[in-house]
Amino acid sequence: MEYAFDCQHISGLDEYQEHCRGLQSEAVQLSAGPLSMAFDSFNAGDLILTHIRFDRDAIFRSARDAGWHCFALDLSPKLWCGMDLPAGSLRTIGPRRETVAISHVPWDSISINIRHDTLAAWGTRLSEPFQADLGPEQGVYATDPGAVARFAGWVEALFAARMPAGAGADTALWIAALRAHVRQHLAAMLGCPADPTPVSSIHRVARYDLALAALRVIHRQDEDRTTVTDVARALGVGTRAVEYAFAHVVGVSPARYMLAERLNRARHCLRIGIGSVTSIAFEHQFENLSRFAQQYARLFGERPSDTLRAARQSFHGMGSPRVKAGLD
Repeated sequence: MEYAFDCQHISGLDEYQEHCRGLQSEAVQLSAGPLSMAFDSFNAGDLILTHIRFDRDAIFRSARDAGWHCFALDLSPKLWCGMDLPAGSLRTIGPRRETVAISHVPWDSISINIRHDTLAAWGTRLSEPFQADLGPEQGVYATDPGAVARFAGWVEALFAARMPAGAGADTALWIAALRAHVRQHLAAMLGCPADPTPVSSIHRVARYDLALAALRVIHRQDEDRTTVTDVARALGVGTRAVEYAFAHVVGVSPARYMLAERLNRARHCLRIGIGSVTSIAFEHQFENLSRFAQQYARLFGERPSDTLRAARQSFHGMGSPRVKAGLD
């Protein structure tokens, strides 16, 4: 029986994505300032418990792997799939379900990822929410505040204590007890489906689908600078429709998102430490170097040359600046 704890602080979404490589996810920082993340995870093979906290606006677009189901407990408010969710909301995310989450600073969430066979063995009370391919609005549950507080306290104690070293033969019993605790807490928190938005489901889903389609178009155009008009033309809709969908689902205008997305990609290249600031800026369609430096510093709290210098120093001092692999 094997397990793994991973508790660390991460600086920047590029480090987070490297830490969680293997997941089908993309992340883009949207609000200004250095971003730091506290990331705690426990991996028992068929059960992965993760607690994430960070302090900047960001967008996460992801899809769970086949065979995995996720319960996500929001300890802070979220804009998720176009819905404003209050703190204490419990979300269910099935395999291959593509979702978009926007942070409401600060971000504080606990996710429980469970393999299909393990969840099925826990009974219909917990597996029933995943039986059908339901829309995101049908996967949000109202929770009991007391049950949420007890679970959050238990998770905090778990990561503070970890498992005693040298447990040996007791490891299997300890992990079985942990699974039982997670199952009990989920059953206590899982209430009735909530109605998180007064907007009709048809209209909400339509704008959510349009925003997702626009994001796909934007992320396919890595080598070319894309405009809102280009995105609208590719989708066969008007620019106002794209702008309206983005405002309600992503929380920012498409123009602001595309600028942030290009800056995030440039930052990733700078952190790898290959190339010059000038070549990386031009590669990501920033023709005015002075304006690129200003926009970069405004978003990330440091100059592009500072990022590149730190990456090269890290590479020469400790080898590749990549961080340990992990799972969300």
